[in-house]
Amino acid sequence: MAANQPHQTPMRRKLIGRRLRMRRKQVELPMRHSEITAIVGSTRSLQRLEDGEPTGLTFPVIGSLCDLYKVPAEEKFELQRLWRLGPATTWTQPRGRSVFGYGAYRELELHADLVRKYESTFVPGHLQTERYIRAMFAGNPDLTEERIEIETQNRVRAQGPFWQNDSEQPYRYLMSEAVLRYGCDAAQLDRLVEADSLEHATVKYIPFESGPPSLLYGSFSLLSFPDEDDPDIVYVEASDAYLYFEEDESVQFYRTAFDSSDDQARSVKEFKL
Repeated sequence: MAANQPHQTPMRRKLIGRRLRMRRKQVELPMRHSEITAIVGSTRSLQRLEDGEPTGLTFPVIGSLCDLYKVPAEEKFELQRLWRLGPATTWTQPRGRSVFGYGAYRELELHADLVRKYESTFVPGHLQTERYIRAMFAGNPDLTEERIEIETQNRVRAQGPFWQNDSEQPYRYLMSEAVLRYGCDAAQLDRLVEADSLEHATVKYIPFESGPPSLLYGSFSLLSFPDEDDPDIVYVEASDAYLYFEEDESVQFYRTAFDSSDDQARSVKEFKL
């Protein structure tokens, strides 16, 4: 979506609509079910809700649908909390409540037609070797060996769509040189070079000698979508929360930060340990 173009519905509400559709189908209720109509008012209103279109529905309606769909209490609380934010375009998801945590980001990423990622510390998840992934999880003292293995294999599987991409969804990766200095062995560097050779991906790094980039304060992802009614969205993973920004000015800042650093960046193929 073009910068400063207004949009009617925050991406957050589109996610809520998709989640409620999923829950409705899980309990095998048709859209024309009488109890749903009694709560929402009409099948058309439900369709608009599930499609993420503007509606006049209030947060108690969301709660009533959650009860009908047998949504767990914690998820119901979060769906209502996020719905009450109304037109707000900046929102957070605490790590302890994963309704719209990393899984929601992955859903958004799969719908995007351009993904920009800047990393200041870690190799981007899609590009990590299995050894790198396992070493990252092993550094978490709260994870057992069994859990480390589960998380490692989950991440390996999640990489599939990127490596099988048919170039319709381009990725632009930008990293600090620090990423390449923190635990990248020869195999991991080869993996990055391999990714940079794909038609749908570019992998660059900002060398230390260029000095600190003035606008890149920390890691983030910037997603753009093919539907002009869908706002671009910035995703930031903090230590205790997931942050989403849809405000035009915020998105433009991150876009400018990413694009303006391209002059300093070099292809990962030029990097030497």
